[in-house]
Amino acid sequence: MRIVARIKNTSETKKLINLGVDVFLVDTPLAVRKVSLEPFNNLNILKNTDKQIYFLMNKMIHEEDLSDLRDLLEIAKKEEVDGIVCGDMSVLVMAKEFNLESKVIYQPGTMNTNSFDSEFFSRENIKGLTISKEITLEEIKKIFKNKFTELSLIGHGFIDMFYSKRMLLSNYYIYKEFKLNNIKNNDGYRLKEEMRPDSYYPIFEDESGTHVFRDKALESFAEFNELKTGLDDFFIERIFLEDEEYFDSIKAYKNPEFIPVFLSKYQSHYNKGFYYQYTEKIKGELDEN
Repeated sequence: MRIVARIKNTSETKKLINLGVDVFLVDTPLAVRKVSLEPFNNLNILKNTDKQIYFLMNKMIHEEDLSDLRDLLEIAKKEEVDGIVCGDMSVLVMAKEFNLESKVIYQPGTMNTNSFDSEFFSRENIKGLTISKEITLEEIKKIFKNKFTELSLIGHGFIDMFYSKRMLLSNYYIYKEFKLNNIKNNDGYRLKEEMRPDSYYPIFEDESGTHVFRDKALESFAEFNELKTGLDDFFIERIFLEDEEYFDSIKAYKNPEFIPVFLSKYQSHYNKGFYYQYTEKIKGELDEN
């Protein structure tokens, strides 16, 4: 199983390699929730390593994006990148024009939830699917048994649960008649929900829209060995994490003896997500027992 890390700048290349990273995930102009575009402009530095390179193109694709998408796919073909991570089927459609469909990793967030997705998309000759983060570990292992493509999972970090092309934060402040200049790309905003008064959900607005994340980051240390049996790629998400914490998380997955050290420093803002919690409950449902 490959460890996929988002790279912020090329100066950290050596450190990530020493930590045991297998794949560099590089933000492109069609990436959302960007951490950096600097490595995209310095691909030669990454190509001089023995690590694989994935392009991140997870933006909702609209008519005005098609020219940029075509240009990026031309670059992906020229640079012989190893993977194209996307959340919009338009990328797969256009990738076929460049004979790049076998590089596409379909990562739509909540969509890939059952054992038939891998079989269906194998007919499209894609590289792989990223399994939804909203299903249990038991359900994930069932998908492993019906594997026709590579499978991956975002197994660590803050997980997005909502993405809209609308500028919801900006529109909110317009409605409230507040004038603020630092709304976009500001990672300091949080949502507080009435039904969950102790939970604060990161909300982030960039040029592509608005993104809402779970209140706690996900960690998969105890589940890692089970996930290895079926996953080809294990994505470690970086948004909202300081560099030191991000590097420590990679170290902990590669060196299990470091896990207690990691948890002693950071455990307060991590949980197990939906690994052991089914999601069919209705919002506000009361426990009758």
